[in-house]
Amino acid sequence: MGRGRDTMWDKARRILYRGGEILELLMAAAVVAGILVAMITLVPELARYWEHRTIAGAFMEYLDAVFNVVIGIEFLKMLCKPSSANIIEVLIFLIARHMIVQTTTPLEDLLSVVSIGILFFFRRFMLMTKPDKDQHVPKLFGVIKASQSSGTTQAEHVDAEKNAEGSKGAGEK
Repeated sequence: MGRGRDTMWDKARRILYRGGEILELLMAAAVVAGILVAMITLVPELARYWEHRTIAGAFMEYLDAVFNVVIGIEFLKMLCKPSSANIIEVLIFLIARHMIVQTTTPLEDLLSVVSIGILFFFRRFMLMTKPDKDQHVPKLFGVIKASQSSGTTQAEHVDAEKNAEGSKGAGEK
């Protein structure tokens, strides 16, 4: 009886999960509609900017409208393919928009630049530690993984790796 209950709950979880995916797609469609409307409104914004191009701040208003569309597109990408890299990309655009379009103090600009730098660092670190398509692990993590799995010390593995590279380089000459 307990086994039947588990499968019933598993079925219910799968149905709820699928329902969540469908709702997520509906929200993505709503975001697409919003992006299309925002893109259409860029045309009058461009005309307004052209008329007032000599007035200070006119370009910033136009740039604000463009950034809204770009952030909407990035948000759509995040909804359709959620990943930490996409989330970080959206955050970078949001911070950049705030720093460029809004009137900010030097301290806020410094914090924005530091925040973007930290986000770039995290994005780079995530890509560096992620195995590539052939499941090759970056050297640093390969050394750690090999030493843990085979029982060899890191020094032995590094020496073996250097010897392999040395013989490969000698063969290429």
